[in-house]
Amino acid sequence: MGSGLPYSVTFTSSVEGWPSSRADIVGNPGVSNPSIKQWFNPAAYVAPQPFTYGDSAPYSLFGPGYSDWDMSIFKDFRLTERFRLQFRSDFFNTINHPSFNNPASNISVPTQVGQIFSTSSAPRSIQFALRLSF
Repeated sequence: MGSGLPYSVTFTSSVEGWPSSRADIVGNPGVSNPSIKQWFNPAAYVAPQPFTYGDSAPYSLFGPGYSDWDMSIFKDFRLTERFRLQFRSDFFNTINHPSFNNPASNISVPTQVGQIFSTSSAPRSIQFALRLSF
């Protein structure tokens, strides 16, 4: 388990000589119930005046947390005094819980900003193995 990764709200400059950077903050970026459709309030940010830097703090927002539970089950069988066989089963992301990436945070793309489009964890996978020790 882990906390969410930090990220900054940015903009893409269309003016030559004015680098893309962080946006200006003009309101409260928090929402009462963050979801994948709206993780933060995009209306709280605007592009700064041309040839100035944005005043929002770098990495001031945090994405969703990460949760993953792996599990292994194994059984040893003694075949003879010299040979031993182990059967094991490994489960990765056992409960198949999705962990999401950070939301889109470029205010220059208003149709996507604040929304989450991908996961940071793989779906459940299971592997089986036999091991012969001698």
